Amino acid sequence: MRDKHSPLLTLVTLGLVTSVVLVSTMFLKLPTATGYIHLGDGVIYAASLAFGGLPGAISGALGSSLADVLGGYAAWVPWTFIIKGVAGYIAGKLGHKKNKNRQAVAMALASLWIVLGYAVGTAIMYSPKAIWGEILGNLVQTGSGIIVGMVLAPVLESTLAHQNHKR
Repeated sequence: MRDKHSPLLTLVTLGLVTSVVLVSTMFLKLPTATGYIHLGDGVIYAASLAFGGLPGAISGALGSSLADVLGGYAAWVPWTFIIKGVAGYIAGKLGHKKNKNRQAVAMALASLWIVLGYAVGTAIMYSPKAIWGEILGNLVQTGSGIIVGMVLAPVLESTLAHQNHKR
């Protein structure tokens, strides 16, 4: 993203995408026993595929962590920051500027990271007995995130292409 745009446009785009991650995580959610299921992962995946690994990592880590802070889940912030940041990086590093199949694999690997990361966090913060409920919720969340990412990424990419043609 950085090589095609000015630093200001890059910063503004990151801010906007981070805000969309925050909103889609905080307000499009269903509570669970240990947290909540949300659509924010789809936005992280879309941003990662459209802009690359580093922007995906930044927007995923910051947007999701802010949602935890503002939503009353502050204890999860360190976990979320690392898990969602790495997931955004994985999806972007493996899927940016790749075909749809590679993008799907990239999001699936990022999803696996999320499921495993939150399983470990749940075992440490609550109990190993709570892992299975967490895994089920995260499978639903990341599965829907892959669908959202596949639909939204081309929209973000075409917006970028349109901006590049206007310059």
